[in-house]
Amino acid sequence: MSLIKIRVQLYSILRDSLPPETKGLTGLVITQGSNLDDLLTDLDITKKVIISVNGNQILDRFYQFQNGDEVKIFSSISGG
Repeated sequence: MSLIKIRVQLYSILRDSLPPETKGLTGLVITQGSNLDDLLTDLDITKKVIISVNGNQILDRFYQFQNGDEVKIFSSISGG
């Protein structure tokens, strides 16, 4: 089983999914073949979110990470 490294930046309330000293930014070593859905589960993020990988918005929750991917996760703002 191969491992890859990704960089994850969480914004706003989502930062609470990581220790406070990280300020929402961390590097993770994950199993090759892991996808966005796996990452959200591991980080216990159940809210609707907007995700970009390497500067491109990703809508496919089953996008498989590549080594060195930079992931940004934003909370989706809704109003009414």
